[in-house]
Amino acid sequence: MDNQPLTSEYPSLNRLDLTEQTYRVLREWILKRQIKPGEKISVEAIASGLGVSRTPVVNALKLLETDGLVEIHPRRGTFVTEVTARDIAELFEIRLLIELHAADVLFERAKSSEFLERIKPALNQMKAAISEDEYMDYEAFITNDRDLHTMLVEMLDNRRLLSIYNDLNVHMRIARAHYLNTVENALQAQKEHEAMFEALANQDLDSLKKELCFHITTVKQRILELLEERGGHL
Repeated sequence: MDNQPLTSEYPSLNRLDLTEQTYRVLREWILKRQIKPGEKISVEAIASGLGVSRTPVVNALKLLETDGLVEIHPRRGTFVTEVTARDIAELFEIRLLIELHAADVLFERAKSSEFLERIKPALNQMKAAISEDEYMDYEAFITNDRDLHTMLVEMLDNRRLLSIYNDLNVHMRIARAHYLNTVENALQAQKEHEAMFEALANQDLDSLKKELCFHITTVKQRILELLEERGGHL
């Protein structure tokens, strides 16, 4: 029940906004699987570890429930949400629609060259984060992978669509961490991103959309395979 991160791993919080800070700490622990899917969250253990009362923890958990990261069951407790095959299928269907639309708009507005320059640092950092047989920096790879795709949607300059996409990203971040847990998958993902980069450099919209579709579909299928291997839940 109290299998939460060790006391030595708890950060120090200032007194300005304890709910927001507690929310950010718990959110990061969930996304990094320091608190695993299906695991019960002990309000008392978290409050004690962070040195706060129960109130900021309870309020933070309500925010996490809104994000879809936890499920609160009266008289049973709060549990980290498990990701199912249906979740993955729905998330990636929406993601594909948004990113393909973003690619169309990118070329309609003649912003492909601007986007190309924006993603160069992320691509370079992804490349530097892996070698032929090991991760040099796992967190850097998955962070830049996420940022690269988010930058594509940001080019739409549509706040509401970006908000929807970022909400998806909360759950996709968990899924992406599973998919990219091997260097083999990371190297494949890097090749797919480089193919997108080449399509952009060649001003080839059809190729860009083809590579986006291939990449997103490949990631989805691999995660669904992992789900099946793990009994239907991540």
